[in-house]
Amino acid sequence: MKERITHFNATACYLKKDNYVLMIKFSKKWGQVYAPPGGKFESGESPLDCIKREFYEETGLTLINPNLQGISYWQDTVEGIIFIYTADKFEGDLIENSSEGKLEWIKIDDLLSIKQFEQNEKFTPFLFKDELFEGKFLLDDECKVVKYEIRKI
Repeated sequence: MKERITHFNATACYLKKDNYVLMIKFSKKWGQVYAPPGGKFESGESPLDCIKREFYEETGLTLINPNLQGISYWQDTVEGIIFIYTADKFEGDLIENSSEGKLEWIKIDDLLSIKQFEQNEKFTPFLFKDELFEGKFLLDDECKVVKYEIRKI
């Protein structure tokens, strides 16, 4: 019989305003790397439930109609799936300090020049398109990409 595995599921959302994207510059963990707001599922949540809750907790903003942009499977010592959303509508006021780090609006054209997780860098060109993507990433124990493939779906 095949062994069933448990995936670590998470979400992330790239919120676009004009020509900028809201990112978190982590201050404690991950070594000053930028990433979009998001996080892990809680019991009973769908991917959409998760991203709306996580985004609000980390930014103070309520996403309006976020769109699923891609799914990224990753494997290191464990395996996980990240549901990647994009959005351009929101309500609320941005909090000054996130518990995760500093919130910054980054120019879309500068996304590939800031320090991101390598996995995120690889799928950045697929964001804000009218098509979905799927990524498969093998990572080392420091979250560096060892091998990957991305396809449009």
